[in-house]
Amino acid sequence: MIETPITFRNHGQQLVGMTHTPERESRGPAVLMYHGFTASRIENHFLYVKMARRLTASGYFTMRFDFRGSGESQGRFREITIPDEVDDARVALAWLRSQPAVNPDRVILLGLSMGGAVAATIAGEDSRVAAVVLWSAVADLGGLFHQAATQEPPPPLGLQPDGSFDIGGHLLGPAFLSTIDQIRPLESIKKYQGPVLIIHGTEDPTVPPAHADLFYEAAGPEQGEQHWIQGADHTYSSHVWEEEVFRLTANWLARKVPPGQQ
Repeated sequence: MIETPITFRNHGQQLVGMTHTPERESRGPAVLMYHGFTASRIENHFLYVKMARRLTASGYFTMRFDFRGSGESQGRFREITIPDEVDDARVALAWLRSQPAVNPDRVILLGLSMGGAVAATIAGEDSRVAAVVLWSAVADLGGLFHQAATQEPPPPLGLQPDGSFDIGGHLLGPAFLSTIDQIRPLESIKKYQGPVLIIHGTEDPTVPPAHADLFYEAAGPEQGEQHWIQGADHTYSSHVWEEEVFRLTANWLARKVPPGQQ
């Protein structure tokens, strides 16, 4: 396995990432990982690093990167919008497909939380996507964030006088909430014709488990497969939980997009 730091650009700003290249001589399938809200290409308890290395050891070229305004990529977090993240996701997918080790028609999208909403959106507009994996994914962006924004904790939390919004020490600009309804993950996943894996913790306090049911209903039983991680929180923050997520994901991908095929 070769691990290589990478950079690429979107709208004049540098995005930073990492690729994991398997030991193979021919091109083959790849996995593109979209991180969650306020997170980075590493994710909590190195979740994305561990998954990327496991998938690459099985034969998948794997790429993870930071959206603009997150991690080490350029941009300010308070200026991000979900449409901007979707735009970054498109550029990352195009970059990945251009790599010699990658079959451009066998790219899998994996998204956690907000990254799951982004993955669903890209899949709905790009019929070449081979498969989609949704971990703790947000199905209803507007409902989730508008509910948070209408709560009124005293400053310095919540809605600020300048129209920005404080969420865990991260300031979001007014453009975030005003554009959030432009992205409709459920409508997108309904358009997608490929296989969809949906994994969610039963005790997720951040994105209610009902979001997983919405995705499964939208994907349909012929394309969708749903699994619950009993007792798990939003990011599967125990060794037992994350191992179950890794096992379910790796086994499903081996059936749907086998790593040994070009």
